[in-house]
Amino acid sequence: MVTVREQLPGRLNELSDETTVEHAEQARQDIAKWLNRVRDRLDGAALKRLEEVANYTLQKELESTVSHKSNTLYTGIEMADILTHLHVDEDTLSASLLYRGVREGIIPLDSVKVLFGEMVYGLVKGTLAMGKLSDLIEKNKRLEDHFNNDQREHLTGIYKMLISVTEDVRVVLIKLAERTFALRELAYSSKERQERVAREILTIYAPLAHRLGIAQLKWELEDLAFRYLAPDRYKEIASLLNEKRLEREQYIQFVIDKLKKELADHGIEAEINGRVKHIYSIYRKMKSKNLSFDQLYDIRAVRVLVKGVPECYHSLGIVHQIWRHIPHQFDDYITNPKANGYRSLHTAVIAENKSLEVQIRTKDMHEEAELGVCSHFNYKEGSKITDRSFNHRLHSLRSVLEHYQERNDASAHKDENIEDFEQLQEFEDFEKIYVFSRDGDIKELPRGSTVLDFAYHVHTEVGNKCYASRVNQRYVPLTYTLKTGEQVEILTKKDREPNRDWLVNSLGYIKTARARDKLRHWFRQQDRSKNLEVGREILNKELSRLALHPKSIDLNDYCNHFNVKHGDDVLIGLVSGDISLHSLINQVNRHMHLDQDEPELVLKPTLNPRASHTLSAHGILIDGLDNVELHVAQCCQPVHGESIAGYITLNRGVSIHKVICPDYVRMISQEPERAVEADWEMQPTRGQSVQIVVEAYDRRGLLKDLTQVIFSDQINIRQVNTISEADGIANMKLLIEVKGLAQLSKLLARLEQQPGIISARRLVQGN
Repeated sequence: MVTVREQLPGRLNELSDETTVEHAEQARQDIAKWLNRVRDRLDGAALKRLEEVANYTLQKELESTVSHKSNTLYTGIEMADILTHLHVDEDTLSASLLYRGVREGIIPLDSVKVLFGEMVYGLVKGTLAMGKLSDLIEKNKRLEDHFNNDQREHLTGIYKMLISVTEDVRVVLIKLAERTFALRELAYSSKERQERVAREILTIYAPLAHRLGIAQLKWELEDLAFRYLAPDRYKEIASLLNEKRLEREQYIQFVIDKLKKELADHGIEAEINGRVKHIYSIYRKMKSKNLSFDQLYDIRAVRVLVKGVPECYHSLGIVHQIWRHIPHQFDDYITNPKANGYRSLHTAVIAENKSLEVQIRTKDMHEEAELGVCSHFNYKEGSKITDRSFNHRLHSLRSVLEHYQERNDASAHKDENIEDFEQLQEFEDFEKIYVFSRDGDIKELPRGSTVLDFAYHVHTEVGNKCYASRVNQRYVPLTYTLKTGEQVEILTKKDREPNRDWLVNSLGYIKTARARDKLRHWFRQQDRSKNLEVGREILNKELSRLALHPKSIDLNDYCNHFNVKHGDDVLIGLVSGDISLHSLINQVNRHMHLDQDEPELVLKPTLNPRASHTLSAHGILIDGLDNVELHVAQCCQPVHGESIAGYITLNRGVSIHKVICPDYVRMISQEPERAVEADWEMQPTRGQSVQIVVEAYDRRGLLKDLTQVIFSDQINIRQVNTISEADGIANMKLLIEVKGLAQLSKLLARLEQQPGIISARRLVQGN
């Protein structure tokens, strides 16, 4: 049955442009009346602060020109009153008073932080985020039938989506209070809005209240929503309850007196009262069990509150002694509590030829059953600080909400289980996002997932045939990172095939193992000869981009490292994604003169720096010369990891070349006595200068976009030279500093993914 609370301060009069001092004075009187009503639940400091918050809300309401501003303070007081009955803390009450004003634009959100602190600010902000997401869910066309069990999976996604934006469970409590107030006010609304709000609350927020164990709110939300969604059924059950009321009250009083006497005779002090099953619970029981009203055994029920757990079981034995127990109608939620923390003993007996449900619990269990999480808000006398046990409970409740799963037991007939719309299945990672598909289905993905991850999550073929995507009706790249609440549409073509670049980690197309495995499987299924050709093309393209010579590379040298039998298998691995292109390039660099087992980018010098070799600022060791000037030759611009050698010049010291540099080979063939051994230090001491050339279609902001990519990789730019041709093609030469070929390779790959880029490659003399 809907609980009728004592009337709160009345709705404020509509505040028009002619608002008078009398209006403000009346509002202040209403604030005082409310504070007086809750005085026994809060300490003096909390009351004073709440008065300040309420007066600030009133002040901003009076100053505002928003047409419906008169509801702001009234709504805040109603929400705070609901939460006060749940024993929440002072910050939560303050946030509830401010929430409506912030949502309506009457109170600036930033001012909340300045005036009332970070905690209140965070609660208001969190409730706004939850409300915004709730609005998106409410508009979802899949949320149509609140009694349809086929919607269970969809509703599970809704609950997870809401909780994913909630860092503090008190945000959920504020939102529940706001929805409870909205239901109470529906009598003033149109029938269409009544049904829409009631459907949202019955499918989403009443189950959330159940998961938090707040029976007070759960029952009220369910009964009020049911009244608007099925008014005829509601009136029918309410009428049946009223017809039986006198008979039931007489019967309940008789069994209470008898049970109290029996317990007292056994030395058990107990508080016993009758419990009225609420209307929606009765409806669910009748519908699920196909029973008539007269066939419900738990319409008549009593609740026994005792001192401790031993008294619970002792009382249970006494109940079964004086009345006959109904077989299979017993549940021990003390030994096996429900997932939301509910504890009690439930039994059903035949008492005076009528079925009777008896619930036995301690007073602490009863408080938790009625208030759920809110029962853990225990105030220190004269202090604002809550009990440590509550702080721990608060920290863990988010996981309780996310991992909520009712136990499958033999008591599935009990109304607490029947009323549960669905079960939230456990999932692997707290860091999840929840997005809508084009058709309104909710999909759960790991945080950081891209639209391409989403495509493969929907179906393998959707991912394989994907060529474009839209998020919230606008086109986005396939690398776009999704956020909770967004709606995603994947565009496909029949002749589309996956792109090998999708497997390159640094390009950011996919983040999930599921999508990566599906991509690799697709590439493995392709024709081997075709894959060999594609793999060789991939490798040659990368070597050309890095200005390396493929003829000097024997892929059989890398079979052991990549655990394959033949060099061709390395190329196959490149296509399937089992072998990273950057990993292969690193191995190519090492193999010139390094051990293969060294960690990536850790290069082992062939020269000993202690044996009269000079270590330069470039991190280069030379053999047999001390205190000599070194410079990196501009003709080949060797990069850390490439085989190098020195050439003694006439007046510039030693120039460092790649061993395969054409200029170096020519000079040494003419004057071999000028050659000197050189090698890199194990780790690059600073970046090496490398010139790259980028060819692109000229457009506004092109250089800015490229430099942002380079800076994001923490690479320094030393020089930029840009030439725009008459045909609209821009050629840009950039002198940058990198710490090895691996970093250079990743950068060039990322640059080529930018809009309008034709090519990006390393530039050395002769190419």
